[in-house]
Amino acid sequence: MAQFDYFMGGTTAKGYVQFYDNAVEQLDHVIYLDGGFTTIISPLLERLANDYSSLTAVETVRSHLMPTCFEAVILPDYRIGIFDRTKMQQKRLSLPGLKEHLIYFGDGYEFNRLNQHHQQLLDLKKTIHDIHYTAIQHFERALDNHEKVESVYSDYLNIRRANEHTNELLDALLKDKQQDRVASVKHRYLGAATPDGPVDYVLDLTEDIKNRYFIKGRSGTGKSTMLRKIAHEAHDRGFDVEVYHCGFDPGSLDMVIVRELNFAIFDATPPHQHKPARQGDLIFDVYERFIDGHPDALHREKLIKYKQMYQEEMAEAKTQLTKLQEKQQEFETIYREALSETFFEESYHRVRHWVEEAKPYAPL
Repeated sequence: MAQFDYFMGGTTAKGYVQFYDNAVEQLDHVIYLDGGFTTIISPLLERLANDYSSLTAVETVRSHLMPTCFEAVILPDYRIGIFDRTKMQQKRLSLPGLKEHLIYFGDGYEFNRLNQHHQQLLDLKKTIHDIHYTAIQHFERALDNHEKVESVYSDYLNIRRANEHTNELLDALLKDKQQDRVASVKHRYLGAATPDGPVDYVLDLTEDIKNRYFIKGRSGTGKSTMLRKIAHEAHDRGFDVEVYHCGFDPGSLDMVIVRELNFAIFDATPPHQHKPARQGDLIFDVYERFIDGHPDALHREKLIKYKQMYQEEMAEAKTQLTKLQEKQQEFETIYREALSETFFEESYHRVRHWVEEAKPYAPL
């Protein structure tokens, strides 16, 4: 069965930005695992994903801070999701017991063991907050330099020609197809800045897509704008759309997938640089199609300066994420050692039981 990995939350130049609310809105049954942390919740989610991977499609949401760990498991065919609620915007349950179920891991910790580390936990919590804030500041400064690079190229953007080529591409992708239905839009990240550097799942997410368009071009040459237009048009015509935001600047788009029409179109430039590798893969170079003149040559020194400053800030941000990961793991180790193994096993079986109860009510 198909299994997809992606991110739904990340530390970006706009702070911590997540799209979990969008996922919950499109599910019929949700279970929240609250009061835990990544290294505590992830083993439960991994077991659950393994349990169902041979039975149905499974979507696993990765942690940007610990990319080998899971933050959520979604079973799309059953319209069921299991989420680490600590990564989400905390909201009141709307239909508790019917749509939502809650397991609180706070009930599974041994108070005396935690209390022995009371001051250490408080100190770690403050340190984690401060490091996270510093990382965001570096991402903000990196974005400022990135936008300066974009402004150089955007001055040479031929908007009329960009619109013409985008409309031609829309005709090729959508033709005259239309459906009389209310379509969905799923918001996600295809990649993220992590302590190990940039990580993306572009090729995995598009593995079963027949037609893949690899967008090439510099910053500020119209890639995100084109993707936004394609996403809007496909959605307006009644097709479900997967919209993948930039893990560095969430206001920008990196990929659009319309599985019903068997196409994916994505930014294939660094930090998620990919090349066509099979039949059905095509390059769409926006620099060649949309840009007038030769900004690379005319503004060479300025571009080198801005790009170098961008890279320096991104390197500092990565350093801070590494520190953040270390301190977060230290913090979580204390909680993990204070967690009752019996409570963990009971929680796992409660989740399995709940999924099995909800499955018969999944849409056909």
